[in-house]
Amino acid sequence: KPNNWVSSSQATELLAKQLVTWPLAEKNYKALEAVQVKSFDMGGFSIRAQFNPARIVSTGAKVDARSLKERKCFLCPENLPVEQERLPFGFTIWIVQPYPIFPQHFTIPTRKHTPQLILPQWNDFLELTRRLAPFTVFYNGPRSGASAPDHAHFQAVTRGIMPLDEEVTQFNDNRMRVYTTTVYTLTGNLRPGLAIQAATEEAATRLFKKIYAALPILPGEPEPMMNIFGSYYDNNWVITVIPRKRHRPWQYEAEGDDHLLSSPGAADIGGLFITPLEKDFKKINPELLRDVYQQV
Repeated sequence: KPNNWVSSSQATELLAKQLVTWPLAEKNYKALEAVQVKSFDMGGFSIRAQFNPARIVSTGAKVDARSLKERKCFLCPENLPVEQERLPFGFTIWIVQPYPIFPQHFTIPTRKHTPQLILPQWNDFLELTRRLAPFTVFYNGPRSGASAPDHAHFQAVTRGIMPLDEEVTQFNDNRMRVYTTTVYTLTGNLRPGLAIQAATEEAATRLFKKIYAALPILPGEPEPMMNIFGSYYDNNWVITVIPRKRHRPWQYEAEGDDHLLSSPGAADIGGLFITPLEKDFKKINPELLRDVYQQV
């Protein structure tokens, strides 16, 4: 295994440095301090909506095959902005996300241009999650929110901003023992899924692969549609898998008053609903949130 794994403190130092040396990052992290957030009581759980204009770059990204072929990959090292510093991190690199949703927001792409698929990167995901214990590490499937489905990557973000971070620490009795670990069902929060609690990589891997094998792979999809969240505390991994039905709600393609620029990725599925347009932020209400989440 490579021995150049970055620590969470080095990542924090990188962010502090980039806020001085990279004007785009400085501007967008400063703007993040003033973003508007509304919290909605959904009846037993909450969803937070964030008005974040800078995220239109990701939310509005064209991810069809032709568009991907015609643009340069923005996660390949040779295409990164000259101001964007990188830390070597195992088989990946560590870069500051210039269009942040969280006070600390990093993207961790592979050095090689390889498709966004979880199984080839699974061991790295567990290693990242363990070494970055203060953060939540998440994965967007290639048709489940990834704006770069052609380049494998994870993201590491401030823990505690997404409602899911709290939800997975308050499990009810919907649990079952499998192998040497525990699986919890997440229900009643509009984003049903399964959470694995495991003390060893082997146990986490065995159970994740069992869940993966049980999920449907839709025609034309390279893997089951899903978002994955990883946390590490009390010497245990907590890996949450949220299966997906759709990439985007029908309102994404709608016109007029029905239009909603929403392309739910891991942050949204984690309960932090991102709206880059002010008109959308103003019309968000519990009914619309229920509709979008039930679709995706």
